[in-house]
Amino acid sequence: MYIVTAADDVARALKNTHALVFHDYLNQLLSNFGVGNKTRRLLWYEAKPDDPLYLPDDLVTPRQKSVSFLTEEVYRQQLLPGENMDSMCKVFMDSVKDTLQWHHLDFCTTATFPGSRRKQISLNALCRYTMVDAATRSMFGAYLHKFEPDIVEHILGLNDSIWMIIFRYPNAFASAVNAPRSKIMDAMKKFISLPEEQRSEQSWSVKTVLQAQEHVGIDLENQASILLILLWATNSNGYNTSFWLLTYLLFNPSLLHAAQTEIAAACSPTGTLDIKQLCTHSPTLDATFAETLRVHGGAMIARKISTETTIGGKILEKGHTVIIPTHQLHTNQQVWGTDVDQFDAFRFDKKKALKRHSSYRPFGGGATYCPGRVLAKEEVFGFVAVLLRRFRVEVVEGQEVPDVDEGVPGVGITAPVKGMDVLVEVEPV
Repeated sequence: MYIVTAADDVARALKNTHALVFHDYLNQLLSNFGVGNKTRRLLWYEAKPDDPLYLPDDLVTPRQKSVSFLTEEVYRQQLLPGENMDSMCKVFMDSVKDTLQWHHLDFCTTATFPGSRRKQISLNALCRYTMVDAATRSMFGAYLHKFEPDIVEHILGLNDSIWMIIFRYPNAFASAVNAPRSKIMDAMKKFISLPEEQRSEQSWSVKTVLQAQEHVGIDLENQASILLILLWATNSNGYNTSFWLLTYLLFNPSLLHAAQTEIAAACSPTGTLDIKQLCTHSPTLDATFAETLRVHGGAMIARKISTETTIGGKILEKGHTVIIPTHQLHTNQQVWGTDVDQFDAFRFDKKKALKRHSSYRPFGGGATYCPGRVLAKEEVFGFVAVLLRRFRVEVVEGQEVPDVDEGVPGVGITAPVKGMDVLVEVEPV
């Protein structure tokens, strides 16, 4: 295994898509999630026009590549800016607005005050439930909730121990991830088994991917495993990002005031939020968001070496793996300075070029540059905006910013240490 951390070497590695490929790593990930050998062969198979597996009238990938390639392209078209992304964001925001109502907050309430309009709530629980619930509905409508009422809790349980799947933890010791995974898989298989006309709330991407899978003969169990990966990817980072962003805003009154001013400017006189304006004309929120991703990014970029190549003056041998750890990139003192371990909400405002630096990789890079980066920002900003417009939110006195949980392998935005939280008092505005 080779670990690449120097900025120039990272840039070269991500551009070298011939020698450093994602295909083999993705194939291993599919296997880890239970996708069988036969199905993986079908996913990579490129059919010809006279082949029964040829996808007719395929407007997504007219060059007729594999189902795996089609799935990647479908999600690019779903998640990149455009009508499909806006449709998904609307479902997400409708769910957020429904959850963030005074009488819907029992799931995160830790104390009430008789005779008062205030409640004490867990900020972590609020972010976890609201974001996962909304993201799941934006993909699958209400169907998974119908088949499994505790679907959000099971998704959170899966995410909390997902490293056991990613790093192939022995199955006998992986009950923490296997139990919620089983519940989600049961709900997913019931969803897939519905006639297509009874799945009208599903996103365009889910519908299109299922059609392609059914055409090439992928069975129900493997279809569900593939959709599980997509569900996990959709829900893996939003709630932790929102938690840390809100934490830094709430512990800094002047920062919070600036963010609230930007949110107010993005709302019409009737209170309608313009999410596009908020995401493009909010320098305080934008800089705080960027710094949150820098400090808490814990993912790794992985590539398999398909042919011998040289990077940074070193020969990388075929068959080995290249790892680019984003945490090390984001804490390089030569790039970020001696205050690299401190949260500086204005770091990216003072040096805007840092967003384009090769050592800043919150959304990966190269062939796997996250297509959902714009949607992810809209979802986080939208959630924060609705919360701060509807409620007066204050940190309960005597608390500090929680520590980062470094006890489990990082696969995305890091979580707070288990048991640590930020308790806040909320009151309707």
